[in-house]
Amino acid sequence: MPSEPTEGVEILPAPTEPARPAHATAMWVYRTATGQPFHAKYRSEKPGGGKTYSQKTYGTLDGVERWHSKSPAGLPPLYNLDRLAISPDAPVLLVEGEKVADAATLLFPDHVATTAGSAVSMGKADYAPLAGRDVVIWPDHDEPGQKAAQQATKRLHEAGISSLRVVSVSGTFPKAWDLADDAPAGTDLRALLDATPTVACVQMPGGFAMKPDGLFYEPPGDSDKPPVRVSAPFEIVAQTRDPESNNWGLLLRWKDHDGKPHEWSIPYSKMHGDAREISGALAEQGLRCLPNAARLLQTFLATVETDARLACVRQPGWHTTERGLVFVLANGAKIGPGAGSVTLQAGRASSGDKFAVSGTLEGWRDEVARYAIGNSRLAFYISAALAGPLLDIATEQSGGFHLVGGARSGKSTAAYAAGSVWGPTGQVRAWRATANGLEGIAAEISDTVLILDEIGQAADYEVGNIVYSLSNEAGKQRANQRGGARSAFTWRTLFLSTGECTLEDKQNEAGKKTMAGQKTRLANIPAAPEGGHGLFDTLHDFSDGAALSNHLRRAVHRQHGTASRAFLARLTSERASDEAGLRQWVDARRKAFVAEHAKDAGSQAQSVAGRFALVACAGELATRFGVLPWPEGEAMEAAMVCFRAWLAENGSGEAFEEQAAIEQVRMFLQTRGESRFKALDLAGGGTNADSRLAIDNLAGYRFLRNGKTDFFGIAREVFRKEVCKGLNVKGAIKALRKAGLLIAKGTDSSNAHTVPDRRGPVRLYDIDATILA
Repeated sequence: MPSEPTEGVEILPAPTEPARPAHATAMWVYRTATGQPFHAKYRSEKPGGGKTYSQKTYGTLDGVERWHSKSPAGLPPLYNLDRLAISPDAPVLLVEGEKVADAATLLFPDHVATTAGSAVSMGKADYAPLAGRDVVIWPDHDEPGQKAAQQATKRLHEAGISSLRVVSVSGTFPKAWDLADDAPAGTDLRALLDATPTVACVQMPGGFAMKPDGLFYEPPGDSDKPPVRVSAPFEIVAQTRDPESNNWGLLLRWKDHDGKPHEWSIPYSKMHGDAREISGALAEQGLRCLPNAARLLQTFLATVETDARLACVRQPGWHTTERGLVFVLANGAKIGPGAGSVTLQAGRASSGDKFAVSGTLEGWRDEVARYAIGNSRLAFYISAALAGPLLDIATEQSGGFHLVGGARSGKSTAAYAAGSVWGPTGQVRAWRATANGLEGIAAEISDTVLILDEIGQAADYEVGNIVYSLSNEAGKQRANQRGGARSAFTWRTLFLSTGECTLEDKQNEAGKKTMAGQKTRLANIPAAPEGGHGLFDTLHDFSDGAALSNHLRRAVHRQHGTASRAFLARLTSERASDEAGLRQWVDARRKAFVAEHAKDAGSQAQSVAGRFALVACAGELATRFGVLPWPEGEAMEAAMVCFRAWLAENGSGEAFEEQAAIEQVRMFLQTRGESRFKALDLAGGGTNADSRLAIDNLAGYRFLRNGKTDFFGIAREVFRKEVCKGLNVKGAIKALRKAGLLIAKGTDSSNAHTVPDRRGPVRLYDIDATILA
């Protein structure tokens, strides 16, 4: 480091502690690495108000060894050198002033807090003791603080530190705020510290220079031509790579024309393609790039060097880093202890407009969330929007819910209210999309929520496959341009749907049968509760449901995105500190919910109940965290009401495969019982009671008693090939027997009958006619 000596005392370790003057209200002692004092600073109060500072240094001055009222000679020393020596592996927190350093020690005991004194001293200090260490600068929230941090950054890199981060607080903090002051309400200083990214030490390629007004290029050795302006200014944050040290990229950060921050981790593979693809994508996100300098920009990005490294992830959601857990949003925002060591690498620059924030949490609570109190469907969908991050914690598979009701019932309002948890109205997407397109969207919003409005717009032939795909958490395996396997999309998500028709209705339009697995993966909930006002049970002083719905639609345009950030801040903290306890809390409430509301239901209904319960847990957690302004139990009550509504429409929870089998047999007999079954009179010993001489494509017989059908006898081949087409035959027989609809004598499920025009006995599956009741 360049020497910038000051005229002062040649320091020596003092044999005794410095004396504290009577007028001093505070004293800070600087010590050597072995703990001996050599310098002290004092603060005193002025009689008329204000503060004054003085200092003493032990050593020799003009040949005299004692405590002198002067500063140390040479570069300003660091405070807490003894603590730095005792904890050589601890990260270092560099602040302005000894009072702030003492406060930082209490706030962050896992760090060693130090200072060079004033902001002016930070650019001149002796940082040699910090060589090889991880350092974080937390400057005061003012212009001198920012300038001091910039000056210290250069000196720290010259001193050979291992890594550097600089904390930046938001504009909501008071001017000149520091760590010795109270933080604004709701601020998590630890989360702010953990989320701070590494500051890169950048080596510029030859001829390039980053100036305040942009990136410029001047060919080396050709000073006659003016420098070429390449782009507006931007910051090189770090090189990125995945945990396997593949998929390398370069993380850029810049501000658009309105001062809004953006970042993009550009894959290095893009630096070997069309240069205009990079410059065009950056320009689209507000970084002015000169069209005729696109190749220069590409060259710069491919050759610039930096020592900073960040782990990159290729999709949002939960991730584990060396610093701990982190939740990554689709717009690149990171929440959790590991936030400062990871970044999202995408194939394109993104402003994350679907996850933008507007308004305040208090505003969202007051204008949106409070109106869900007493409104089961609205409360359930808001809770469901928060349940995505719990899927991984509870090891629950992805699944969905479908609000079904007539036009203008308010179901889309519930979808927009749920979407406001994460961002603006763009969170609600149309069902009118291809399965491939929805796979990409699901991967981009993993661990959050996917909201699809109006299932009627979906293609009849695709909707069933989409439900299966979203629930199975993986897209189709496809080939890349070289014929190899391309990485398939994966995700975890709760998906919410609305529509005037059900999944079954869409499947019927396409001539497809709705499988039991699809029914369990997408649970239908009637949008309008009985006796309510459309979607709403409670109007909250509005004149009608339409007025409340209109209010909510206007409110979500102003207030959105804040609830998810607040929820994740608390959830990541709790998961990081006690994941086992958090999981136990969720599991216990889910088991209690299933035991109370689905104890006598089938296993599939219990599985669906578990998903309803997970939504209830998300709502109750958000209430406990102060994110939702609801009374305790509101989310659980809403989930119970919605689950019972689902259960009432699904046969009290009987196994869906069994229901489907019985329904398929019933439909066959209803549509073909007259045309393909010959009537036989049981009272007449099985004589022909049918006036027709012959029946085309005979399926079996109707056995009559007192002129009414007592049971149907279905030919075994017809039963297997036609009646049970698409079903497991043994499973269908088991379901009919369990329901008391199969008439069987002994262990064989079919019975032998003597019928006219047949020489020997005919074996038939006898189905009780009550199946048609």
